[in-house]
Amino acid sequence: MKNTAHIDGNGNIIIQGVDGATITINPQDTDELRNLIIDFGTKLNDLPKDILEMIKNNQDIKSEATKGANLYLTVMAELHTHAQHRRLKFGLTITNLTKEHRYFNQPFFKVTPKFEISEGVEHDTFVMIPENDNNFPVRLEYGQVVSYNYEIKDGAYEMYKKMLDKDKKANIQAFTNTTVGELYESNQFSIEKLFEHLNWIQQ
Repeated sequence: MKNTAHIDGNGNIIIQGVDGATITINPQDTDELRNLIIDFGTKLNDLPKDILEMIKNNQDIKSEATKGANLYLTVMAELHTHAQHRRLKFGLTITNLTKEHRYFNQPFFKVTPKFEISEGVEHDTFVMIPENDNNFPVRLEYGQVVSYNYEIKDGAYEMYKKMLDKDKKANIQAFTNTTVGELYESNQFSIEKLFEHLNWIQQ
């Protein structure tokens, strides 16, 4: 079972635990936000996207040693001699911009609008398994870069197409957090652009 979370009328983050306990987080309180990220750890993907964005935007990272990280999400084409071996992959690059090492947990992904899993059932969060190294948390020194490739399976395109039919501004975004309680997000990658790339490699 998962925790449920929402933002109340006062702008606080309200988390209802599976044990019935309720946690109220003031997003203006840096310590509370950091503790929330640490406590949730690799389960941070359970939180809705609007709460993740609120946490990220309210982090007070002012220390000289703390400069953050950069996540860049894109799509790459893998082309072989035969057309049937043409395919697209999501590519995610994480760069540690903090002047000390950091351990980054496994990235997770959120889509807007939500996937329709079945009639009446929607979900916006999922984890993709990278084709290359999958050992998390990964340690990155200052300025060190790590890149991951995620194959886009044929069945996934059907869900992405349904998203695009529902909203022309549909997008996918990557998130990751560190073991010391920092949350980072990537750029939003347009689903429309994904299909532009798909149409190109299928020509």
